[in-house]
Amino acid sequence: MSYYLVDNENPNAKIRDNGKKGQYYPTRSKKIQGIVVHTAEGGKKAINIAKYLSTTDRTASAHVVIDDKEIVDLVPDDFTAFHCRGSNSKSLGLEMAYFAHKWGEDPEFEEACIALSASWCAEKAKLYNIPMKRVTLEEWEAGKKGFISHAECDPTRRTDPGPNFDWDKFFAYMQGSVDDYDTEFEEVVVEKKETQVYDFSVVPKWPGRVFKRNSPLIRGEDVKQWQNAVGGLSGDGVFGGKSETACINFQKEHGLKVDGVVGKITWDTTFAYQKNS
Repeated sequence: MSYYLVDNENPNAKIRDNGKKGQYYPTRSKKIQGIVVHTAEGGKKAINIAKYLSTTDRTASAHVVIDDKEIVDLVPDDFTAFHCRGSNSKSLGLEMAYFAHKWGEDPEFEEACIALSASWCAEKAKLYNIPMKRVTLEEWEAGKKGFISHAECDPTRRTDPGPNFDWDKFFAYMQGSVDDYDTEFEEVVVEKKETQVYDFSVVPKWPGRVFKRNSPLIRGEDVKQWQNAVGGLSGDGVFGGKSETACINFQKEHGLKVDGVVGKITWDTTFAYQKNS
């Protein structure tokens, strides 16, 4: 796997124990406790943030930087990145290529950036047994695992990811991504195949966002596509109470986790189910 800050040595940094120049340590003194969430405050292109971090004379880095389309891995997880004063040695640093004060100004970019960031975090959460929830500074300092903002860790100097960052949406997307790894689902499908037939080769690509009954309501062509596939709905493209009920009923019928939320597993199973078989 390629890591941008390892492959592109920083001429303004010290030579580290791996023989390369970089604003990081190629080792870790503590186990990974959680993920610190940042905004990079430097534009909306992850690769541009990566380029900056590979040349800056500041002691600054992260483990990953993500925009609406691209994940740029910067250093391996077992490296110590310089991203959060006092927490570098026990955390992973996620930088979103956005600005703390701009949430709400570009909904399409923000939705995609949050979804992609959540997918990266979901993988790390499973890998390091990190609960998908926020922790307070007191809990963090006491060693409790979870997610915390840069601002909470360093309140006198930082504000990111910003007061309007949608944590609920971030965790909802993350939960949808984690469903990809649900081994209990795989066991259920094997059991159900005697009476129900699924063809996952015909499943359209998951849109990358979770459908959940929220305020404001989730709308879009992807919602309409799912409504038409599950059946019994008007196909109005609005995920409201009837859609939630239809989702729950479908999940019960097919042995899925019953939460009324259309994540990737529910999406895939809806389209894979061969109703006429």
